[in-house]
Amino acid sequence: MSLSKKAILEIQELSSKAEMLARGNPSQRKEADVLCQRISTIRQVGLSSDEVRALYAEALNESIAPSKAQATDAEYRSRFDNYLAGRTSERELRDFLAGTQSITYTQEIAGGALVPFQYDETLREAMAQTDPVLSADVTSFSMTPGPTLQPEQISGYDLSNIQASIVGEASQQNPQTIPIVLGATLKNSIIFKASFAASVEAETDIPSFGQKITRAGAVALARKIGSSVLGGRGGTDIAGVVQALGSATVNNGTAGKITLTDINNIYFSVDRFYRAAPRCGWLMNDAAFKLLRGSVDSQNRPLLNVERDGETLLGRPIYVSPSMGRAYSSIGLVGAVIFGDLSSIVVRASRPTIQRSIQSGQADISKGEALWIARCRADASFFDPTGGTNPPAVLAAVS
Repeated sequence: MSLSKKAILEIQELSSKAEMLARGNPSQRKEADVLCQRISTIRQVGLSSDEVRALYAEALNESIAPSKAQATDAEYRSRFDNYLAGRTSERELRDFLAGTQSITYTQEIAGGALVPFQYDETLREAMAQTDPVLSADVTSFSMTPGPTLQPEQISGYDLSNIQASIVGEASQQNPQTIPIVLGATLKNSIIFKASFAASVEAETDIPSFGQKITRAGAVALARKIGSSVLGGRGGTDIAGVVQALGSATVNNGTAGKITLTDINNIYFSVDRFYRAAPRCGWLMNDAAFKLLRGSVDSQNRPLLNVERDGETLLGRPIYVSPSMGRAYSSIGLVGAVIFGDLSSIVVRASRPTIQRSIQSGQADISKGEALWIARCRADASFFDPTGGTNPPAVLAAVS
């Protein structure tokens, strides 16, 4: 039998110690004999004493509580998906359901909202892919670690004009500038919801059903939240960015076209400080982007590169948001363009939750179906520290 590395090391240590004791008195020679027996046992087993004790402890743990064995990530994912699909007969899930008197959940606080930690990135990626305003790389978007959302007041400094002054050695210290509170208070009472129905057969037969319905819920929530962030009218909805910006500062000069003059007018209507901001960019819908792609110079050459184009304009990234077209579609316009420091768009959202309900009152359990409900709290605001005199972003209407 081959020896483990730890076994070889222990044999070497015991041999050296036994050799030293063998030269001593009778008591030490007896101790040396005991060490030789230990060496013989290690050679037969092939494992060190520590390795044997570790195996003994593991076997003892399995014999006492076999259901408490640590599950791997893959096993946990499989068990959780089975639980979401209603397959609760597995032995590993009994402790998870211990103490539950009913499988009918009506409130999140009662345990009805279920989203595993592994699905968190799925939620974030799905929301950012649906609408760029829900991406932390584009706007000041953040998601809380739980289903709750605390109210927040937005404040800050007007960094476009703030400057220091030269103070004489004996001059009196002047009052200092304090942060300006010009943003709205982000509320926690706006709840977005998307509902899905699924039969017991679908929950049982569709592979990775839990992950698929979680992603679908995130996309549905993101599409509505993104629309409200940009075009919401307040009240029970979000007071959207377009409403905060008011009437369009710039319009395209010729209907159906975006010319170089239009681009320059939009670009230079924003202060240089905000144009140099890390998250300065263009936010527009597909229809406006199509007009932009068709822009040509006096020789009918495209103003935008059509080969290896990284979707940038004047060095600033272009983000296509489907929600930008809805704000002006009712009055016959193609859409709108927002240009400037997009970090001035502040979006806060709670972590979305997925709830599986089988209440008979919702007319689904009688059909052999379960109702899956995705919920998320969100609010947004446009923060202009100048109060409209020198806004960090401008709105342009495209006809």
